[in-house]
Amino acid sequence: MTYRERREAEAERLREWAAKREERAAAVFKQGERFHGDFAFNTQPGHIPERARLIAREDRAHESLRKAQSMESRAAGIQTAAGRAIYSDDSNAVEALTSRIASLEAKRERCKAINKEIRTGSGWSERIDPPLTDQEKRDLTSNALYSQTIGYPAYHLSNLGGNISRQKARLAQLKGESE
Repeated sequence: MTYRERREAEAERLREWAAKREERAAAVFKQGERFHGDFAFNTQPGHIPERARLIAREDRAHESLRKAQSMESRAAGIQTAAGRAIYSDDSNAVEALTSRIASLEAKRERCKAINKEIRTGSGWSERIDPPLTDQEKRDLTSNALYSQTIGYPAYHLSNLGGNISRQKARLAQLKGESE
């Protein structure tokens, strides 16, 4: 069983547990439903211990629903991570890492080209070929809001370079293991 399969099985288990919790909580709510509009039950002195037990059961059911929601969230996080992760025991790990490295290098070159055009002076947005994507516009706008300069900051390019180096080292490790 590969790591990806184990992670997907864990997500499925979490979803099953969440469904069981939701089912049990719904049963508790349905059981106490008849008392919600019964003012005689809610106000009579003899029913106070019964009412306290009902409230405690419903509180536990609400807690169970919160736990079920947490489990669903964890399962969704596992699924999302598995969708973009490259696990070492994947059959196409080397090709996927090579592709990821190429896309990161292309992104770094694009950032460098944008910064170069920005440094040449006004009218830079028309000179950039291909034109800026919506994501690039948002990135540049948010960077301009928090710094004195326009363009990608140096740490962005450093982070890209670090990620590329890390991915290349991992690729070399995978190639060494496969040989």
